[in-house]
Amino acid sequence: MKTLSRLSAVSLLGAMLAGCDTTRAFIEPHSSIAREQANLYWTILWMAVAVFALVEALLLYNIIRFRAKKGDDSPPPQIYGHNTLETIWTAIPLLLVATLFFFAVQTVNAISAPPKAGGDVNVRVIGHQWWWEYQYPDFKFVTANDLHVPVGTNVHFTLIAKDVIHSFWIPQLSGKIDVVPGQVNSLWFRADEVGEYYGQCAEFCGLNHANMKIKVIVQTQEEFDAWVANQQLPPVEPQTEQQQDAYKIITTGLCKQCHTLGDSVAADEKGPNLNHLMSRSTFAGAMYPLDEAHLKQWLTNGQEMKPGNDMIIKLKKDEIDALMAYLTTLK
Repeated sequence: MKTLSRLSAVSLLGAMLAGCDTTRAFIEPHSSIAREQANLYWTILWMAVAVFALVEALLLYNIIRFRAKKGDDSPPPQIYGHNTLETIWTAIPLLLVATLFFFAVQTVNAISAPPKAGGDVNVRVIGHQWWWEYQYPDFKFVTANDLHVPVGTNVHFTLIAKDVIHSFWIPQLSGKIDVVPGQVNSLWFRADEVGEYYGQCAEFCGLNHANMKIKVIVQTQEEFDAWVANQQLPPVEPQTEQQQDAYKIITTGLCKQCHTLGDSVAADEKGPNLNHLMSRSTFAGAMYPLDEAHLKQWLTNGQEMKPGNDMIIKLKKDEIDALMAYLTTLK
């Protein structure tokens, strides 16, 4: 009974933790790739269920049919060299494997990258400990944390890691793909429906691996075009003396070690590009909502919010106030 109680408690805890995750299951697909992968999953699952049911039925039959009866000490009859049975239990697994191979090849062909066509969007993804950088080379700007894509459009990704191996996974839109330093991998998907979709780094990459999240915002073409146009604008000019102090801190002071402020798509800085910072909905690897309260808390003690991140400098109160005055204008 104790063992059963412990198993029940572990199962309940697992269900509770699963309910807290914002990453939706891949069995609720919202792209052609995710749909093909979900279909393959269900095919394999139901084949496994059928095999399990058949094996368990035969096992129960034999347990009941050949069970020891009271007063009968004779051993059950033994069968040797039954050619028909041996042919059946050899042919069935071969047939199952061949069927799985057929469906797997169909899935691989369906999710292979489509030919390049006009209107497609290209994104370069760079994995950092512990956040994602998104470069849009066709539009010549770079952003972070929030990945924007238009609905019904093929989006082509090239992926590379800055430091260690990561894995890019948006269950409702695409399969997992490793992001490896010094190696360029590729991925594509076409989202079917406007909305927000969540993913996760799926390769253990250090202390805050679990907090390296992905947020995808799928928009209409008009909304995406408006977002692109805003991202292409130059940084807001500082208007007050306090904002000018912040601008100097970012461009020539402490922040320059890790951040940049502009539209360069070749920066590959240690920290996110700060241009249009407040147009994003999340920060710190999509871990926190990007609002003034969380931003000020981050500038005050980012290590407390996300231990081990690269921002280890200590800012003075007047520097924090100046940065808040300017950063909140970068929309």
